Amino acid sequence: MSTCRDLSEEPTLVTRIKGSESRFKVRDLLALNDPSKAYLSPLAVVGLIDLNAFFAQVEQIRLGLSVDDPIVCVQWQSLIAVSYAARKYGIHRMDSVKTAKEKCPNVILAHAAVFKHGESHWKYIPKVPYQAFYKVSLDPYRRESRKIIQLIQQHCDIVEKASVDEAYMDFGRLVFKEVMSLFPDILNSNDPNATLPPIPKELPSKLSYIGEVILTNEEEKKIRDEGALPQSPEPPALEVEVNDWDDILMMIGSRLLHDVRMSIYKEMGYTTSAGLGRNKLIAKVAAGFKKPDNQTIIRNSSINNFFRNFQLVDFTGMGGKIGESMVQRLGVPPDKNSTSYIRENFTLEAIEDEIREDLPLAKKVYEIVRGNHQQELTNKLETKSMMSRKNFLVNHPVTTLGAAYGWLRVYAGDLYNRMIELDDQNLNLSMSQVSERDKGIVSRPRTLMMHIETTSRSKFTKRCGISVFRSLEKCKEQLETISIKLLKELLEANTNIAALNNDKSLKTLEAASVNPENINIISISAMSITISNFMKTTDASLIDTYGGSKIDHSEDLKREFREISEELEFKKRMEEQEVKSTTREVSEVDKLYIKQLFKDFNSNEINQVEKHIANSINDSKRESESKKTETKKADPDYIKKLFQDFNAERHAFGTRDLDTTESLSKECSPFPKIDTSTSRKTKRPTNDIFSSLKKKKTEKGNDQEDLLKELIETMYCKSCNTEIVDAMEHNDFHVAMKLSSKINAP
Repeated sequence: MSTCRDLSEEPTLVTRIKGSESRFKVRDLLALNDPSKAYLSPLAVVGLIDLNAFFAQVEQIRLGLSVDDPIVCVQWQSLIAVSYAARKYGIHRMDSVKTAKEKCPNVILAHAAVFKHGESHWKYIPKVPYQAFYKVSLDPYRRESRKIIQLIQQHCDIVEKASVDEAYMDFGRLVFKEVMSLFPDILNSNDPNATLPPIPKELPSKLSYIGEVILTNEEEKKIRDEGALPQSPEPPALEVEVNDWDDILMMIGSRLLHDVRMSIYKEMGYTTSAGLGRNKLIAKVAAGFKKPDNQTIIRNSSINNFFRNFQLVDFTGMGGKIGESMVQRLGVPPDKNSTSYIRENFTLEAIEDEIREDLPLAKKVYEIVRGNHQQELTNKLETKSMMSRKNFLVNHPVTTLGAAYGWLRVYAGDLYNRMIELDDQNLNLSMSQVSERDKGIVSRPRTLMMHIETTSRSKFTKRCGISVFRSLEKCKEQLETISIKLLKELLEANTNIAALNNDKSLKTLEAASVNPENINIISISAMSITISNFMKTTDASLIDTYGGSKIDHSEDLKREFREISEELEFKKRMEEQEVKSTTREVSEVDKLYIKQLFKDFNSNEINQVEKHIANSINDSKRESESKKTETKKADPDYIKKLFQDFNAERHAFGTRDLDTTESLSKECSPFPKIDTSTSRKTKRPTNDIFSSLKKKKTEKGNDQEDLLKELIETMYCKSCNTEIVDAMEHNDFHVAMKLSSKINAP
């Protein structure tokens, strides 16, 4: 059914009600209202819209031409799209610009938009550009495609973009709503397994088919029989039967499909072809059956008759060697229609016997020839990678670093435009969303790969990870910067740049600020950059760069270097502190020094802290032995355990950090400068922790040792009134609790 002509101009379709008991269940109808189940229902209604000679139509509308003007879309000297007006002259895509002009001197040549070398934005130029300095951009066509998809989404809740010029639609919810409005009593039972009522003997006047309805064998036979009668002044109206609810739903779907096509034509000026059937497979072949500017409806009863027009290799997924191999293995005679022959002569078991190594493929063939291959529609295509590439002319390869840089800038701009398309496709799903969890999903690449091919047929590839940015402008800048970096690394590692530049390396040339245009490189015949490893996320999480930071990468690097420098300074200070502490006894350590140890320990400076504590304890022992004071040797692991237990205790009970503890700050003076002189002693603070523990151990003797001995012998703690597993660990727990009590004492 044309979108350019009035419906009254189309042939009349007469529907003949042949109602009987329905073949469908209540559950089949209810499934249409569930997007996740609709495609599985035998009552499913799926459409495909195909834009006629899309690229040529884009150029026709851009140049303000009519549908009758013969126009072709050109890339260099080749044709990439031919309008239907130009096809009347015998022009096809295999023609060159020269042969197209020979067939139609008045043919209009519209060259695709191009990127100029060194520029990151495409544009149209008046004449056919010189291929050596330009790269074709398909972004104008992708941009128009996005607009059309958005328009379709206003009419249908599930729209799957199949390609730049094709889109599938699941009309399930719409036809369910319409049939419930027209036939309120259709759901005569709450039992999902109940049979639907027979269709009524009369249909509402608004119900009719719009488009080319494919007939069944019986309907065709009747028309042939009537054709044998004397011819009437006017040919009889085409009569189609309405047998069950699936036919009625197809009527509703045909009008919905036509409404979408009319909207595209009226609002954007594009004509379309379309197909309607119970699944994507049927809709696809139907859309291309009556082109251009028409729509074809395949009722369930006419599938077998319709498939006589197609061979197995014509169906999606069966093209090329796969379909040819299936035809040969199943022994289809050359003079037979492969689709009909396989359907009529092979059961599923018979096909599986022939293709035992690939049973899913056997089942797929069985379903395809019967029109039963069901596929779910998805709102978006899964993007795995994007590539921007150019093959350079044989007589004009890239031979300088500056020329290579210019093309990398073009590639970055090309990928930038395609990421805009991807964002637009994903973010605009909100108007037709099925699931809230899928709302506003966008993707960003995390890997970039550089590939170059030389005129000597050598190939080099290098890849690296890239950062994820909220701003696509930043993405583009990053692609350009990193691709230049990878290119230089590839050239330095695999070619001899010095031999081409008077024995000067690339680093030497760059240090001397030599213009990249004057830096010679090996001749490159092709170059590309590919972005991949796309990361799905919501737009809400892309308010800033992933990680939540608004600081750019230069600031991040400065901060990292600053932190490294501070860490090195700290380690150096700790080493100096170890030297100074050789003549200092433990009693001279004040609380700020303890605080510093805790901070350092929590900052992963474990080794330095342990070493410093051990040295301090050993120094204390030597000093004490010289004074003949009995002091038990301290174990560094034991001290480490005290720190760990104290830290755990402090966090478990919400104790304030030592940096903000008021009791400690009141008693502690600024960090003292340690005097290395042995004659000078710093007065010990009154509540020094180490000193207090030493004093307590002297007063109580070997209480702690007695406790440990008892724990080892009985494996039972009287204080805790519980059995224990590790005596040493439990003993350390009690020591740590005592230490914690001292530190947190008011």
